[in-house]
Amino acid sequence: MNIDLNSPLSWKRAYEAGDPGSAAELAMLNDLQGNILKGHGRHFTSNLFLKFDPSRAEEVNTFLAEMGGLVTTALHQLIQTDLYKCGASSSSTFVAMMLSASGYDAIGRQDAMPQGEAFRAGMKRRELADAPVASWDAHFAGQVDAMILVAAESATGRSVERDILSGRIAKTAGALTLLNPQFSEEGDAIFNDDGNGIEHFGYVDGRSQPLALVEDIEAERTMHGGITKWDPSIPLSQLLVKCPGGRLDVSFGSFFVFRKLEQNVRAFKQREHDLAVSIEKKHGLPEGSLGERLGATVVGLFENGTPALLSEGEITPIAKGPVGVKNDFDYARDPDGLKCPYAAHIRKTNPRDDVPGSKSHLMARRGIPYGTRTDLNDPAIGTKPTKDVGLLFMAYQSSIEDQFEFTQVAWSNNARFPRPLVIDGPPTGRDPLTGQTAGPSGQQWPVKWGRTLTDGSPDDDFSGFVTLKGGEYFFAPSISFLKP
Repeated sequence: MNIDLNSPLSWKRAYEAGDPGSAAELAMLNDLQGNILKGHGRHFTSNLFLKFDPSRAEEVNTFLAEMGGLVTTALHQLIQTDLYKCGASSSSTFVAMMLSASGYDAIGRQDAMPQGEAFRAGMKRRELADAPVASWDAHFAGQVDAMILVAAESATGRSVERDILSGRIAKTAGALTLLNPQFSEEGDAIFNDDGNGIEHFGYVDGRSQPLALVEDIEAERTMHGGITKWDPSIPLSQLLVKCPGGRLDVSFGSFFVFRKLEQNVRAFKQREHDLAVSIEKKHGLPEGSLGERLGATVVGLFENGTPALLSEGEITPIAKGPVGVKNDFDYARDPDGLKCPYAAHIRKTNPRDDVPGSKSHLMARRGIPYGTRTDLNDPAIGTKPTKDVGLLFMAYQSSIEDQFEFTQVAWSNNARFPRPLVIDGPPTGRDPLTGQTAGPSGQQWPVKWGRTLTDGSPDDDFSGFVTLKGGEYFFAPSISFLKP
């Protein structure tokens, strides 16, 4: 049995046996963990981080076998999602299981460990310009062998499944240890008034995703404005790799990156205001004339999701509702970054046509906000949180080196990307949100939209509002590896 990894997959065609390869595709989907090819869609999550006792590997393997029966398969998730769209209720929880390289070592299954230098080294040992490990949350600073992801449609459903799993872990009497027993890594989706998912700085998040399912690509084409300028489709090979420990010819898994990113919302909003005022004064603009556009050019889109590139004019009434969340655009109309600057977060992390082949480096992002907020509708800057809120960044990919690490180091941290070969030209600027390198950012922001930019002096710096609190590299193995 073979799977064509060089193109997207039509899961419905496979389910309907519409192709000679359907049997292989169905077998693959029933052995693949969910959330890889398509997000699980739940609004409440819990991440349980585990450490294994190597001297009790047999007991750990027994636990993993039990998890194999609980993990949500890709096929089940896709069928359930389709039924939900047709009006059926969906109250089941979603469960996924990941192992780090140290986890494979602890259970004595080096033979089943996937290849990959970054994965085998672990995040702490990679050159990412991250915050020192000593500053990370304590449960990330040491060895992390595994992670269980629980997701549900309600906070109650999450708590029930989470408590059941934590009880199973406790019953191993130390063969497995829960590293975050206070359940500190819990995600709660937040939404704006239009019903779109946002992150804590207030901007629509997760809109531009690479798509590996034909059904999702067609939905983008027909329901979300087309794909004439930007085609989000990717081949399965960008997400899936053979699972060495799987028991089928079509056993696949995916590398999984987890990073806890704390957001200082108050400082971000204050800097957003102060930088706008500074640019207005320095360049003789009317007071308040930059308005929301300053934040829109820092992120690359307005809070409601309208790309900064697509708005018409320097100060524009921003459309309300889903119409604002567009994704079919490229940067051909803005080669000098005068509308959406090169340093803007979404341009740094998805440069589209700025760089040939850039799509091959994209990951399937599955992040969710964490932390409690009481001020979402409060315009006052002083009420915004300074800590304990942020993003649980989660992403699947077939190569940590070519996808996550490439985008982090070569794109986000690189103040000269996407013009690294311009020797005498000005820097394009470091990513204001996820860029981790210290020193001058080199960022330039529009003064007159579509016409002039700031000079990239230290006065223009917009950074330091996102702090890494910990993370690790994992692999989501096939279900047949987990099951006995």
